Amino acid sequence: MLRLFCALLFLCTCSFGAVAQEGSSLVLDTTRAVIVTEILFDGNKLTKERILLREMSFKAGDKLYWSNLRAALEQSSNNLMNLELFNFVEAEPIPVGEGEVLVLFTLQERWYIYPVPIFEIAETNFNTWWENRELRWLNYGISVKHKNFRGLNQNLAFMARFGYTRRFSASYSIPNLNKKQTLGLELAAGYFENNELVWNTFGNERLFYNNPEDKARRWFEYRAGLTYRENIFTRHTLNLSFHDVTVNDTVPVLNPEYLPSPGSRAQFLRVSYNLSFDNRDYRRYPLRGILLYAHFQQDGLGLINRDGFNLFTTQASYRHHHKLSDRWYVAHALTGKVNWSRPPYYLVNALGYGHFVRGYEMFVIDGTRFGLLQSNLKYEVLKPKTISLPMMPSQFSETFIAVYANLFFDAGYVHGPLFADVNSLVNEYLYSMGLGLDVVSYYDKVMRVEGSINGLGRAAVFVHFTQSF
Repeated sequence: MLRLFCALLFLCTCSFGAVAQEGSSLVLDTTRAVIVTEILFDGNKLTKERILLREMSFKAGDKLYWSNLRAALEQSSNNLMNLELFNFVEAEPIPVGEGEVLVLFTLQERWYIYPVPIFEIAETNFNTWWENRELRWLNYGISVKHKNFRGLNQNLAFMARFGYTRRFSASYSIPNLNKKQTLGLELAAGYFENNELVWNTFGNERLFYNNPEDKARRWFEYRAGLTYRENIFTRHTLNLSFHDVTVNDTVPVLNPEYLPSPGSRAQFLRVSYNLSFDNRDYRRYPLRGILLYAHFQQDGLGLINRDGFNLFTTQASYRHHHKLSDRWYVAHALTGKVNWSRPPYYLVNALGYGHFVRGYEMFVIDGTRFGLLQSNLKYEVLKPKTISLPMMPSQFSETFIAVYANLFFDAGYVHGPLFADVNSLVNEYLYSMGLGLDVVSYYDKVMRVEGSINGLGRAAVFVHFTQSF
């Protein structure tokens, strides 16, 4: 804050001198290159400056033309927002001398330490729950998070959740182990249990096993991960995890291939590697930029299980968001996943669990491979508008709202010879189209209402609380 005060005092002095000598204040000449003399931040009461400087696409001493400086300010502001530490970020170039500017970022920090009541739906999506509205599908509890721990963008979290899927977990992430802030570490441990599980699918719907008197499934997970952030946009992640799964004795009778090991218990190691390139403007609801993602996963390393369990999985994704004009945007996404050997049902995950062909939300389509194409044409009905909320803490006193209408088309295909005989949507081309309305607000909240018609000729309206892609 002292540095900022001195800089502003210097600015006032320079402006006064310019007025006295030339009769006008200093102005930014947008036709010439300027030198960035210093980068300052205001509003980061907790966040350390070195965390912020890591997100800059330029540095003090750089000489930039106005068009390049404007692009650098916008990109750096987006990078700061994508830290998910701030509600608002504003960047302003301030002339401080002939051909020199000081850049000031004004920030509004979020609330970092808070207990969050958990009230969520354990179904595959809101629409499958709304069909029956059964209370047993609800999860409830509390999650205590300390985001931006020590002002270093570290995250500490504890969860105690009850209801359909009980979970007790803890995690700690450090994204800046070294001075260059390129290396990171994440540690996590959790215990989970259910009285009910899905043991197979029939007619594109899930088959449940329920045991109200005992646990249908319980499992432990322990994970350690290393990250290498090569630059602002490129990240490498290497994870090693241990899984210990136990199911009721009835489950292997219903599906002998439910677990990777014979019997009712399986233990295995997993190693995975992720590579991502992400230069999207606002990752919670991007309008411009590209995401490239590749995932490689090996389940069963032969160190614990001696029964030959060996499953290699690859997944890749490409997402492209582009601005067409002042209010029009277009986006495309392509995702594919391949299990290179026969997976146990416990690890089967195709369409219907997180990935959807919109319009098929009510179905689960099991398989060993899938491809998914999604496309959106968006119109900005309401540009982001700031709203002041009276009698609220400063971290919540201002919010924004934006509304987008979109036209979409999706297509997908699931390959799964093990499931095709009793599931009509497996090994079939899936497609849909429709209209939607997206409402975006602060703290990364999104609500989508979409009306669609799918390849089966079924029309319906669906509600989601996450971005489509």
